[in-house]
Amino acid sequence: MKFTLQRGSLFLLILYTVINISCKESSTLPELSDKLNDSIYVWEQSKLKYAKEYNIYLTATSRDTSIRTEKTIQNTYYPWEANLNKQQVDSFLNYLGKNLKAEKDYKSAFGELPFITADYAALRKNYIMASLLSCKLTGYKLTNSNGQQIDIDDNEVGININIGSISFSLAKWDLQGQNIKGEVTLEITLPYNLYKTEIKPADKSRVLDLGTTKITVLEKENNILHYTVENDGNYSTDVLVDSCMSSKHRFSLPEYFYHKLREKPNLTYQQFIADSTYFELGGTMKKDPKRVHIVYFESCNPGIIFMYGYQRGEHLTKLITIPIDTKIR
Repeated sequence: MKFTLQRGSLFLLILYTVINISCKESSTLPELSDKLNDSIYVWEQSKLKYAKEYNIYLTATSRDTSIRTEKTIQNTYYPWEANLNKQQVDSFLNYLGKNLKAEKDYKSAFGELPFITADYAALRKNYIMASLLSCKLTGYKLTNSNGQQIDIDDNEVGININIGSISFSLAKWDLQGQNIKGEVTLEITLPYNLYKTEIKPADKSRVLDLGTTKITVLEKENNILHYTVENDGNYSTDVLVDSCMSSKHRFSLPEYFYHKLREKPNLTYQQFIADSTYFELGGTMKKDPKRVHIVYFESCNPGIIFMYGYQRGEHLTKLITIPIDTKIR
């Protein structure tokens, strides 16, 4: 009987050891800890070929197992609590159409095009609508002091909001000391119906409802979140947290390409480049309507993550043309 107990104890010990080893080796993703944040900065600043792609590879295939700083803040607003409707959104867009203006005498440090700005009543609902705006440059006709046409390379428009004011900035530089005349046309989009769900720290793999679609959490560990949207082409999504004062990195990848990256974790930059054919470097990624969204919260533990979004069909869009007649100093 004593011998039987000893054999049973030995069997349990072996079983425990096997389970313990299996758990430890269940993830092949490298633990870069707080070095991941440093790596992102290094590769973003690097001039090496495919440094940007390697930065994406690191973020998609690394686990951040410790957080350098934890700061607690409390949001004073949540977009989904505004209970927006079409009439409010339409009224706000019409207001911007009438009140967006460019400064006539613009003091600039880098010779950039002037901000296009509008003040609005500093109400909570107005601030939320301003924070939900998206904008792109759809047309322009600008000349400098010599009558030469000014070309703008990018249609991306930066948006800066404060309680009571909003400004749009265009990516064009080196215009110091010139008179700029003409007009620009902005396409401004604002949703009127928001959906929201919560991702909790323990939700490492879970399917959540968001409106009429579903969110699948693929990876959730400390400050890293990977997720897919079931009906991705028809939804726009974003995240908001209460506990992070630092910035967040967001990007998305075709789903098949995301899995290709994660099949080969822990490669050095040289190994990554050597596998250039596999990673499709220098080529065009295959079109895939399914996307994986990756969010990396820099140097903080987000705790509960609020995910919100809207159906792309549930928004209003307005084209606004703004005259420009500005002296850039």
